[in-house]
Amino acid sequence: MREADVSFRYFLPAPALRATITTYYVLEVGGDGLAEELLFPEWANIRLLLDGEWTQTFGDGRVVTHSSPTALMSGVISRTARVRCPPGRMVGAGFLPAGWAVFTALPACDYVNDIIPLSNFIGAAADELLGEVLTTTDDAAMVAALDAWFLARMAGRKAAEALLVAAHEAMLDPEVRSVAEWARRLGRSPRQLERLALTYFGMGPKALLRRQRFLRSFAAIREHPPGLWGRMIDPGYVDQSQFIRDFRYFMGMAPRAYFARDFSFMRAAGRARAALLGDPLHGLHAAVPAADPKTA
Repeated sequence: MREADVSFRYFLPAPALRATITTYYVLEVGGDGLAEELLFPEWANIRLLLDGEWTQTFGDGRVVTHSSPTALMSGVISRTARVRCPPGRMVGAGFLPAGWAVFTALPACDYVNDIIPLSNFIGAAADELLGEVLTTTDDAAMVAALDAWFLARMAGRKAAEALLVAAHEAMLDPEVRSVAEWARRLGRSPRQLERLALTYFGMGPKALLRRQRFLRSFAAIREHPPGLWGRMIDPGYVDQSQFIRDFRYFMGMAPRAYFARDFSFMRAAGRARAALLGDPLHGLHAAVPAADPKTA
């Protein structure tokens, strides 16, 4: 599928930022060809395209292409998006829902399955961030520049409400399988939960629970042969057929077709992220990071 060489590097942000930002990451594409892959459903990201080009095709057929250098905000991804990139370099920062709440007052549901200029959110400060990262010469300097910018940007801003963090924690619990149970855990009505979810998580509660069930199952089976999947998928599925239907919905193809592809792009990303944090997927990141990042 691709001839390019792809590498990922992940880094933790400053401790004061870890309740809002999951990781910083560097994606480098080398070689002479195009890298092409399917993104997993995930939370919002800032993407700083330093070299090259980034093309993203969404499930509804929209194709968005950006050329470097540019600063972008990628909203929550509800279903897979196909990305293509020639040789180049990108630096990113992954948000938690609590980070969205601190970073912007705009509702996350308005930016689901979209990638737009970061300046739409923060004006000229987007170019300042891009310029600072472009001048760095190594990973340590890059992380320091990102930390300094985010700490200054979020200084004095009110932390995310405890209710939002509690809602995120409950959503991650495999025992929470219905909107009614999720709302009960929070002491809120389903309608109140829906408003909270759309504003900060980008999607309604039912869609979020379905996405989490799929991501838990995907993370469990990704390194195992198909014959073992039935014992590893989330117990919230009635049977393996229901999981296969969800896989088609979220990834656009059956699991056997997906794993028959060259998916080394996202496998490399998952392994690099898991080595730092213990979990391979952005959408499974803990709402409140543990003191030891290996257990977060």
